[in-house]
Amino acid sequence: MDMISVCVLGVFSVICAAGLRKYTPEIASLLLVSSVVFLALLLMPLAQSVITQMIGLSDAALIEDGYLQALIKAVGICYITQLTADICRENGAQSTATQVELCGKTAILLTACPLYSDLLSLVSKFLEIGQ
Repeated sequence: MDMISVCVLGVFSVICAAGLRKYTPEIASLLLVSSVVFLALLLMPLAQSVITQMIGLSDAALIEDGYLQALIKAVGICYITQLTADICRENGAQSTATQVELCGKTAILLTACPLYSDLLSLVSKFLEIGQ
């Protein structure tokens, strides 16, 4: 599916939800959430292609697999967190959206912890060599 189709589907969903919101706001919200899930499912083949290319580039650059896995996981957490927070805000749940974002940031920090330890060990090796 090309980008024009994705954009048309998104605009159509928003217009339909705006019309429904006057009479049944619950169904309008459900329509928007359903369209977001459908668009995310359309994104999956593209994401798989990007991940495959990233794996090829990291293999060519001799980068450890753990670093790439952490990066992909962090990007996935970012997308899911932002999507969920936007849905919460769209439905008037500002505090829930803020908490979702906080949980996402914490999850990214936890994902990056092994990278921090590797970085600190590398810095300590450089400091030992310099002395």
